[in-house]
Amino acid sequence: MSSGWAGTWRHPRDKGMTERHRPTPLEIPAPWYRSAERILAEGWRRIMVVGATDRGKSSYCNFLVNALLSKGQTVSFVDADVGQKDVGPPATVSLADLDAPAELAQAPCHALYFVGHISPIAHFLPLVLGTRRMAEAAQGEFVVIDTVGLVQGKGRVLKGFQIESLRPDALVCLERGEELAPIRHAARHCNLLRLHPSRLAAGKSPNARRRAREEAFQAHFRGAREMDLGLKEVIVQRTSLFNGEPVEDPRFLYAERLPDGLIAVAGGAAPHALERVQVLPRHFADHLLCGVADKTGECLGLGIVSGIDFGRRSLALWTPVPKHRIRIVQFGDMYLDRHGHELHLGRQGHF
Repeated sequence: MSSGWAGTWRHPRDKGMTERHRPTPLEIPAPWYRSAERILAEGWRRIMVVGATDRGKSSYCNFLVNALLSKGQTVSFVDADVGQKDVGPPATVSLADLDAPAELAQAPCHALYFVGHISPIAHFLPLVLGTRRMAEAAQGEFVVIDTVGLVQGKGRVLKGFQIESLRPDALVCLERGEELAPIRHAARHCNLLRLHPSRLAAGKSPNARRRAREEAFQAHFRGAREMDLGLKEVIVQRTSLFNGEPVEDPRFLYAERLPDGLIAVAGGAAPHALERVQVLPRHFADHLLCGVADKTGECLGLGIVSGIDFGRRSLALWTPVPKHRIRIVQFGDMYLDRHGHELHLGRQGHF
């Protein structure tokens, strides 16, 4: 296999860059070639790739996917790195099914699962569930799964749950020294391939990562338009609001009764603190990132809330998804403007 892949490797994000700004090509270590040969020879169909940030996971996935494709296999790529995506927009787990060599950054996205945030912290459940859902939906003979770079502390817990959920045929560990030793030790029942990163793998600054997310959001929302959705016509998920019984309460702009008390929207700028009442700021949902799904719950894309008209019981949403396909809106946990700029990385109130 290596004879067809000798030389250096450019990351997909390098395409279209000027020579002045183009990073050094990534050198493919010989063990990477041998790992691809072994995966193909052993028939290991589901391959999970783990490693800390800046260890070259995306580059290895790109190499492995194309190495398998070059041997006539069909390959699916599950991109579960919610903050630094190759396929699909940030805050999602995405799926691409491929039958011919291609750069992952140019691969079409065939399915999405909305996680709701660019960080795995506090979002383990949707990340584990979404990765499993995309792996099960994959159509390729081989499935290559990229993961987030969080591998210490809570990251070890996340990787344990993902391994338990996905049950990979092979676990590829890209590491320096012994940084993944606890993860490998807990997964020694799996087929393990321990690899060193390319010696030319370069780190990215937080600003560079943020710019990459902005560009990915901009690409996703290209062609978006604003539409009004009646709250009686759509299901609102991942929130208590709009799933209780509306009540008239002169203290609030809007209120609903839930089994554990009231949830209400303040009429003024500042919410009131009341016992057994969750009070939200009036504009709590403005710029909130959402997932948009069809009647079966399949994610069709993302949306940004422009505002909620409580009198008309309608939600204004900026989204590239056609209105007639929208049946479910899933509230996320971060705020975004229409240019992809991150405004706030946490909900404005408990809803």
